[in-house]
Amino acid sequence: MSRFEESAEDLFEHAPCGYLSAAPDGTIARVNETFLRWTGHRREELVGARRFQELLTVGGRIYYETHYAPLLRMQGAVREIAVDLVAADGTRLPVLVNSILVRDGDGEPQSIRTIVLDARERKSYERELMVARDRERLAREQTERLQRITAVVAAAPDARSIGAGVIGELAALGVEHAGIAMLDQETAELRVIARSGAAGGGPGAMPTEPDWGEREARLPLAGASGVAGVLWLAFAEPRELDDRERAFLLACAAQTALALERGRLFEQTRDVASSLQRSMLAGKPPRDPRFEIATRYLPAVEHLEVGGDWHDAFVLPGDRVGIVVGDVVGRGLGAASAMGQLRSAVRALAGADRRPGEVLGHLDTFVEEVEPARFATLAYAEFDPDSGEVTIASAGHMPPVLFGAGEPPRLHMGGRSTPLGMPLGDGARPEATFSLTAGAGFLLYTDGLVERRTEAIDAGFDRLLAAIAAMADPAPADLARALPDTLVEHGASGDDVCLLAFRFSGRG
Repeated sequence: MSRFEESAEDLFEHAPCGYLSAAPDGTIARVNETFLRWTGHRREELVGARRFQELLTVGGRIYYETHYAPLLRMQGAVREIAVDLVAADGTRLPVLVNSILVRDGDGEPQSIRTIVLDARERKSYERELMVARDRERLAREQTERLQRITAVVAAAPDARSIGAGVIGELAALGVEHAGIAMLDQETAELRVIARSGAAGGGPGAMPTEPDWGEREARLPLAGASGVAGVLWLAFAEPRELDDRERAFLLACAAQTALALERGRLFEQTRDVASSLQRSMLAGKPPRDPRFEIATRYLPAVEHLEVGGDWHDAFVLPGDRVGIVVGDVVGRGLGAASAMGQLRSAVRALAGADRRPGEVLGHLDTFVEEVEPARFATLAYAEFDPDSGEVTIASAGHMPPVLFGAGEPPRLHMGGRSTPLGMPLGDGARPEATFSLTAGAGFLLYTDGLVERRTEAIDAGFDRLLAAIAAMADPAPADLARALPDTLVEHGASGDDVCLLAFRFSGRG
């Protein structure tokens, strides 16, 4: 071996970054000493025995399946992908990954070459930057306080949030108490939607013109459809409002009236959209003394459009049960329509005695003709009540949680592959099996249950597992009721939440 060859080998092994070479499925073929030193893994534990994606956190593995691998397949390279590696001792190492896909003369994938860069210093810098940005945001909010009434009435989605925002700002005028009441269209009575200050006082009779009293002001809230409510303020001492103050209150009442009318229309439209969404979801799940099923769907609060999240459970030939939760990309009628078609296709394929992996494989062909359904994620499971065995295949979907039977809840990562319409290679979609004992079960859900805009998805998984572990008896009905209420913060993700909880009661 020449001196040049020796130095090249030394450069590979002790480079300032990690080097890996892997097969197209991620199986590691070669790894350098730098990567082994960073992670604490031994060479014989990785080469030929582990796939690169298996060294990532749960969130990183999902990102690899849904973004990294498809981009690498389509573009031939990925740059500056931020993920966390799991070291041999269980600690996490933030890294930046760059990969290229090597193809043969026929264009078929041969290997993946990857460079791994240590990103710990970058993470520290990003955290410091976020702290600085938060400080700047708080200072800006303080200077914009006088503009909040306009902002509230322009952005608040419903009557109560509009009323609360307006009254909160009016309280700064030094009033003893203030409130807003709306006319109930069914009973023709005034209904208080927001109030502040002392408990006394009330809307009184519906005014048709502004009423400027010595200690109280009452202003009608008149919109395009007529007077719909009243805004009132009461002062601790007699007070003569000047023209500027009266003009301000009149402008405030006019903006509030228009916003409340818009909010009422919003609520009506949201109710229609929610009813449409629920009509397209599955009906009641099958009932059987051998198992329990509970479902829940929560639409995104800040959206009017119907979405593409759905759940379904149905009886299959041979006394088996099919269970599915899916998420179509996007919103609106297109996503809802694609969701309905996918749901029907799953039922048809499953009813034809197809295994879960085969169902996903046929759906890959199906979504080629249904464009809005492409890149949908879906987890489909079949349960055998006689054996307690579950067979599952997941197309890029959130990993199910196994729970009960005296074991701590855990994520099940088997049977995973890429979203629908993006199969990698010519092989069949993978599937996995696990067995349920009496009292054990699993949870399927969409990403709205765990994702938050401001943090890594691993934190959401940790919260989900902790919430289930805190329940002494995680019955499906309790999970469906409690988990969204516990985990979903208003405005945290802006996404729908759909979940299905299943528990095996025991063989009949």
